[in-house]
Amino acid sequence: MTVKVLLLDGQTVQSISVARSLKQCGYEVSAFIDSKISYGYVSTFIDAKIICPRLTENNNKYKIFLLSFLEDNPQDVVIPLYNDSAEFLSRNKNEIEKITKCKCAIPEFDKFIVAHDKEKLMDICKMNNIPHPRTMHLSLENIEDAIRYVGFPALIKPNISAGARGIMLVESRDELVAKYNIVRSEYGECTLQEFVDNTERYYNVMLFRDSYGQIHEGVVIEIVRFFPLKGGTSCCCQVVENDYLVSICKKTLNVLNWYGFADFDILESINHDYKIIEINPRIPASIHAAYISGINYPEMIVNDCLEKKIPVYNYRKYNFLRFFGLDVMWFLFSPKRFSFRPSWFHFWGHDIFYQDGSIKDPLPMIFGCLQGIIKYLNPQFRKGKLQK
Repeated sequence: MTVKVLLLDGQTVQSISVARSLKQCGYEVSAFIDSKISYGYVSTFIDAKIICPRLTENNNKYKIFLLSFLEDNPQDVVIPLYNDSAEFLSRNKNEIEKITKCKCAIPEFDKFIVAHDKEKLMDICKMNNIPHPRTMHLSLENIEDAIRYVGFPALIKPNISAGARGIMLVESRDELVAKYNIVRSEYGECTLQEFVDNTERYYNVMLFRDSYGQIHEGVVIEIVRFFPLKGGTSCCCQVVENDYLVSICKKTLNVLNWYGFADFDILESINHDYKIIEINPRIPASIHAAYISGINYPEMIVNDCLEKKIPVYNYRKYNFLRFFGLDVMWFLFSPKRFSFRPSWFHFWGHDIFYQDGSIKDPLPMIFGCLQGIIKYLNPQFRKGKLQK
């Protein structure tokens, strides 16, 4: 009997790789998609594309729509692909599983929120001697204490946000007070965090800890180009090997008693100290880096949910992964466009792959670029991305 998997936020770029990985296992893949101009809607790897309400606009309407769909179209597993759907699914996990018998590939909310909330995660790291930047809860009442503990330069960081949204660099008390009110009013609770002076590269570590507490093959990627230029999403990365990073991330998952997939952001300082910045408790845009390295995390996720054996994989290193639509934006805005190494003009080779499309699935790259252009035509979106 064919295993059926539903992806939430199928409009995202990660939906392409996740669907491809699942199809490789012989699974049937459906996706909730909130826009026809998107990666997932034109991907050949998704069997059924369901236009759904926007979760961010009406949580209850989305929930009713999901339950109705699962009643009429029973699924074995549902996987969230973005922060909003991950939090929604975690909050409603018990109810959804009870009503529909469909497994939700996300931990219960009490576990989920500790990893998702940046302040809670940093507190866990501090208590367990896990390397992390100095971080302190921020409010108008404790600004002086936060400044003494963290120092300047520092970052104001929302406790809960996606990517680099809401993060602001501050270098003085006056700047901190002015920008705190902006971040607090838009994103809610936030922290003051040590600014890690790094080498303009950072790392992601992907891991899967199954329901029995066993941690499976880790994938480490070094982000060599990202956009926006002051800190953003990977547009070019390389699969590498770093046992130390994997070890501190494993320790963190064990301390959290986490189960499921997790994606760590890690910075390396100019002194070559590594520090965990945050965990994305859902599948990231760069998941295709795992696919090209021979690791099938979507298969692990589904098999663990269905209590099936998780295969052993062979880890392949040193391939490059480009997010071409975003890499074009990097080229347009970066002063290093011609001098950067690896060269931006290195388009083809046995070690070059693209996360937003392929010869077998070319339309997502075209529609993704179109989606990006539409976004950047919006002055407010442009201001938020380029003037951090």
